[in-house]
Amino acid sequence: MKRKMVYALMALLLILCVVIVSEWMKPSAETGEKQITVIVMDESGNTSKQVWEKTYQTDTENLTAFLKEKEELDAAIVESEYGSLLNEIAGLKQDMEKGPWLVFESENNRICVEAGMCPAMDDVLIEDQDVFVFRLISSFSS
Repeated sequence: MKRKMVYALMALLLILCVVIVSEWMKPSAETGEKQITVIVMDESGNTSKQVWEKTYQTDTENLTAFLKEKEELDAAIVESEYGSLLNEIAGLKQDMEKGPWLVFESENNRICVEAGMCPAMDDVLIEDQDVFVFRLISSFSS
């Protein structure tokens, strides 16, 4: 019985250490005023067309909060069990069933670069000088 209690205590300590280390290593948001650029491209047809480019000042922490804050982008965001989903931006609307689809990327956002791609909007922490490109695409093939 004593041996089982020792193993259980060791398991609890291990779980506690993992939780503490994961919280400690989790990226934190940059606070204060930041300047970011948003570019919106329509690539759903035969040609690529830029429909929006603007640089903004913001103090929001993540991409979802930024898109909700900037009403002029006309961002339509739906909350789901998997997080926030962008359905429309700058007049470009996606159709989740048959396309076209909205995707986004950043070549200089730390979270996107470290992951090798941008994760969900809720997880993309905004930093000063970030550039985000939103694309309406008709195919996921390159």
